Amino acid sequence: MSRYAAVVLVLLVLPASARPFSQFGDATSPASSSSVAGEFVWHDLVTDDPAAARTFYGSLFGWTFEDSEGIAPGYIVIKQDGTAIGGIIPRRRDASTPYVAQWLSYVVVPDVDDAVGIFRQRGGKVIQGPLNARKGLRVAVVEDPQGAPLGLASGAPGAAAAAPPALHNWLWMEYVARDVAPALTFYEKAVGFRFEISEAREGFTYYLLQTDRPRAGLFRSPWTRSTSAWLPYVRVADPAAMAARAAELGGTVAVTPRAEVRHASLAIIVDPAGAAVALQKFPFDQGGAQ
Repeated sequence: MSRYAAVVLVLLVLPASARPFSQFGDATSPASSSSVAGEFVWHDLVTDDPAAARTFYGSLFGWTFEDSEGIAPGYIVIKQDGTAIGGIIPRRRDASTPYVAQWLSYVVVPDVDDAVGIFRQRGGKVIQGPLNARKGLRVAVVEDPQGAPLGLASGAPGAAAAAPPALHNWLWMEYVARDVAPALTFYEKAVGFRFEISEAREGFTYYLLQTDRPRAGLFRSPWTRSTSAWLPYVRVADPAAMAARAAELGGTVAVTPRAEVRHASLAIIVDPAGAAVALQKFPFDQGGAQ
């Protein structure tokens, strides 16, 4: 299994009582037309087989796709119920370097150029940019000191509301850390994430990363690994059924719903090219820990 596929297995240790989605607890939160630092606003699938990706994700989530000009050669916009939620970036295989498809998530920062400088100064890498993607939108792709790729954006439109997203839209983000303390310090400086402990038990601590409200979770990988990784979540109604469907479509089920992991509300799949994504039912049963 690829290193990006293998990272999802760490979620087997997540406790059923952790509260990673507390940003949706206040249904009266005001709508926002402008982006907020720490908000994840876009997700691109980097893959060498865009046609297969369209078939897989279109069949699984009902997403539709639209070829786009002026963003990048061959760029494809992903739409969910007519709303653009991400894209597909074609990438050629290079036999000289390891390759696996992956989801690249973009987080809002106050100033992309400043954030890129922090990544450079603190041991990260700049993969692309900074550059102007369109009027008012500046982006870059970076890799943090623990090897996790991430997109940075400023001037991006914000979410319409704080309420949970529609089914088959993006729900949450988690950072699986090789080394927790440096990751917390790094992202506090680079993105502005404050952090608090949401769940602590023997051998496991779950952190919420917050700006105006919780924006992501972070925890230490229980397996020794060379890199850390960001993992995106999609909201679904039935994670077991969706995981089974993903397998029928040629994907791999890395984590099946288990009672001890958020009361069987979570599955994690790997698409046929190797990109991992979590399937989360929300809201889920908040009963006693299993």
